[in-house]
Amino acid sequence: MTSSSVAARCAFAAAALFVASMALLITQQPPTTFSGAPPPIVVAVSAGFTLFHLSLLPVVAALLAPEWARGSGYAWIVVDNVIVFMSYFGVGADLVTPMRMGVHLAAASWLAGAGASTRGGARWVGWAGAAAFAVVSAIAPFVGAAQANQMLGPAGVLLVTWLVMAGARLRTGIMAA
Repeated sequence: MTSSSVAARCAFAAAALFVASMALLITQQPPTTFSGAPPPIVVAVSAGFTLFHLSLLPVVAALLAPEWARGSGYAWIVVDNVIVFMSYFGVGADLVTPMRMGVHLAAASWLAGAGASTRGGARWVGWAGAAAFAVVSAIAPFVGAAQANQMLGPAGVLLVTWLVMAGARLRTGIMAA
């Protein structure tokens, strides 16, 4: 199996893990703070988002993108996993949300750079996703943590769409480095 086909499968897995983790987060609304051991829903959501981020590693490595964009992709994966584990340990949204908004700028840089390295719909979806992440990150302090997190919906939809498009293109070798 080639690295492109592994990355393609990982892109599809990342899209599915993101959707499943968001579905849990939205429908079950885990507590943002707690003391003691994490509740089972926090464990499930944290595991889902951790696996989502880890499944992106081969995708970032395989996609045709400038080095700065790859660096941003790796930074997003690492830092967002740290933030996921902060939530896992019960650290509240007052600290977690600003950090998440900041690291989403790295996600935006990765989407913009990798999007610029392709053509057609994938380019435009990547750029739109990058813009959506950047705009929400920029206005988050003015709307508050709860509203900012809700405003990430379009960015999430664009990210999932872009990952599916990237997976399809990686499978055929179009976007592979």
